[in-house]
Amino acid sequence: MNDALKDRTILITGITDAGSLALSIARQAREEGANIVCSGLGRTEYHASISDRAADFLDKTYAAFEATVKAELGEDTPMFPLDVTLDGSIEDFCQALSQQNIQLDGFLHSIAMDKTIKAGVVIKSILDVTKDEFFSAMDVSAYSLVSLTRGLIQNNLLKKDSSILALSYLGAEKVAYHPYKNIGVAKAALERIVVELAYELGVSHNIKVNAIRFSPYTGSKAGSAIQGLAEAVEFCEKHSPLGNARPEDLAWESTYLLRPYGRVTGEIRNVDGGYHIRG
Repeated sequence: MNDALKDRTILITGITDAGSLALSIARQAREEGANIVCSGLGRTEYHASISDRAADFLDKTYAAFEATVKAELGEDTPMFPLDVTLDGSIEDFCQALSQQNIQLDGFLHSIAMDKTIKAGVVIKSILDVTKDEFFSAMDVSAYSLVSLTRGLIQNNLLKKDSSILALSYLGAEKVAYHPYKNIGVAKAALERIVVELAYELGVSHNIKVNAIRFSPYTGSKAGSAIQGLAEAVEFCEKHSPLGNARPEDLAWESTYLLRPYGRVTGEIRNVDGGYHIRG
């Protein structure tokens, strides 16, 4: 077994079901010796005034997260509810880590949301995106990297020499083969944040910050909701030099970037079978 992450404690965000890319990365990190901690979207005291429908959604989402983690990573895996759009939830999450004497050697940011993406519905054009839809996508998919990192550092939970990794997509840079409009703008912001944090945290804490753009993928619940993504998978399988990348390809590259050694930071890596080199 490769012990490159032996005794490292890695936070994995974004696991929603057995097809989640974050779960593939968690499995590989554990195989390389890491201790895994997971956070999932769930109801907290800061959701007291939400509607019954919203509360039901949060409860079902967290239940699915818990069931998946227990089944795939083990019953003893530490799990915590976290809503990255709420400063209070981030602070409570950090306090919960402190109470269990958990300090992190890195984390995976695999969090995204876009209200304009609905299963079976044509994705809105940019001109039709509302201010609320735009800023909510930015908040969850991009700014959350800043707010979560800040919370962990201010609470002394992210060690020096740690590694931060964010998941992105080629749609952050180019008009994708399938509609990726509003979320593509948010992912572009995420990548710019990665670069800025790589400089700031490299100087202040010797922390590495990188991102990976993965191939189109329909294996998760979130991916299957994106209009045209199944056709994009087929297209990229045919037109990528090495064919469409697999979850395990992403996991291998991710754990490499989460390792303690090496001076790779500020990178936006492509794990897509080489599709990005096509015109």
